[in-house]
Amino acid sequence: MLFQIAIIAFALIMLLRTWKQHSAQKVTKQWLVLWAVVWLVIIAVAIAPQTADAIAAIVGVGRGADLFVYIAILFLLYAEYRTLVRTKKLHEQQTELVRRIAIENARHGEHEER
Repeated sequence: MLFQIAIIAFALIMLLRTWKQHSAQKVTKQWLVLWAVVWLVIIAVAIAPQTADAIAAIVGVGRGADLFVYIAILFLLYAEYRTLVRTKKLHEQQTELVRRIAIENARHGEHEER
């Protein structure tokens, strides 16, 4: 019972933090909805764990806990993929910016020498 209360409290805190991030325009509405659904599902499963077992049986997984572990792993892999893509894009933008600054500095250096 204590573990369920801790999970529910954590999910409620994260739901509130997600809402605050959206209010501060750091999270888009789509991400707000996605994360709200995630946290609400976690709360629902914490309240009624047998629901997860029923869903797991429908999709062919032995236990509800296993289903959520599989989903969590897939979600984390997807998040890592997105992070890698964003990092690569930022690196390319940074490289382009440094090149432009170097070219501008070289041009200004030529004008100052004349």
